[in-house]
Amino acid sequence: MSLLGFALALVLAYGAWGALAIAMDRHYADIHGRGAEPEPALRRRMRGLGTLGIGLTFAVTVRMQGWTIGPVACLGVLAIAGVLQVLSLTYVPARMPAYARWSAYAAAPLAVLWLIDSGG
Repeated sequence: MSLLGFALALVLAYGAWGALAIAMDRHYADIHGRGAEPEPALRRRMRGLGTLGIGLTFAVTVRMQGWTIGPVACLGVLAIAGVLQVLSLTYVPARMPAYARWSAYAAAPLAVLWLIDSGG
């Protein structure tokens, strides 16, 4: 597993968990104040982005490790990103959306670097 590929999978997974957390009432209220709820359109968009992020994490790990180890590596990366997300929501909930957004921004350059490094 290359370092760039692992970093790409990790930022995709962290961004995905962040999007899914924002779609939940409890975490949205932790971030935006008691009683706040996400609008239905935001909730659908965040669920879609979270699902896309998890799917892309799966695709990256399977491309790096193959079909025998890739799904297991995906679960490991998702677990690591989940722990980081839990720590973010516990200790700095107001900053978590910014962390998730920046991890999504970092995914594009990491993907380009990873594709160049892996040969296409």
